[in-house]
Amino acid sequence: MSKINSPKEAEFIFQKLPSDMGIHRNPRKGTLKAPERILEDFETSEDVLVDEVFVDEFDLEETHNRIEENTEDLAGYDLPIISLGGDHSVSFPVIKSLKQENPEMKLVWLDAHLDLKEKVDGNVSHDVVVRELLNHGFSEDEIVFVGVTEIDHDEREFLEKHDFDIYMADEVGKFMDNYSSKEKTYLSVDIDVLKEEDAPGTGYPDGQLSIERVEKVVEKVSPDHADIVEVAPPFDETSNTLKASKKILHSLVKK
Repeated sequence: MSKINSPKEAEFIFQKLPSDMGIHRNPRKGTLKAPERILEDFETSEDVLVDEVFVDEFDLEETHNRIEENTEDLAGYDLPIISLGGDHSVSFPVIKSLKQENPEMKLVWLDAHLDLKEKVDGNVSHDVVVRELLNHGFSEDEIVFVGVTEIDHDEREFLEKHDFDIYMADEVGKFMDNYSSKEKTYLSVDIDVLKEEDAPGTGYPDGQLSIERVEKVVEKVSPDHADIVEVAPPFDETSNTLKASKKILHSLVKK
């Protein structure tokens, strides 16, 4: 990978977001070193500017503020931004910032979960992100969920009053047939959308998709910006999760 110091020479920006502060219902934390490990020995012919946000390990809101401000600065270079988490809460300030920059931007949420739960103690944790984005510029018809396997009871109650496009894991083929977008699009990839054998190193290994299926979705969406989150190296004994995340990252820069 050719690391570029000047954004004027870069084709992509990789934004490293090493944080696990947004995980509060699950003891399986481990995403802190994921950005570093994903980029370790990562090979691509593209010229890449690698940037990193130094998080506040004691204050989730401050961490989100730093990420939002950094993303706003990076957006000024008019380059594709691929953010590497970190738990899924880091996606919130990134998407929020880019939505402000591009009000017509759509969101494709590639995840085994909806992340539509209600906030606890006012914190935008990893499992409430999409619900919170509805308060920050997004409407229901601008969000598409793909690869879902688990919907919690409180989320089902929320869905009774809201109308989203949701494609369960066994409906990805239908998504591929139906999806089209002429607007800028953000693709958020939670590694737990993959089958456990392909991605055991994550907090909630509930996914059912193959890596090949996910790569096809990336190709279909062809996002303007994206992220890969919830990779937890301490639980990745086979290194399959890191291998899968690198493959997805290759798909994102080759889209």
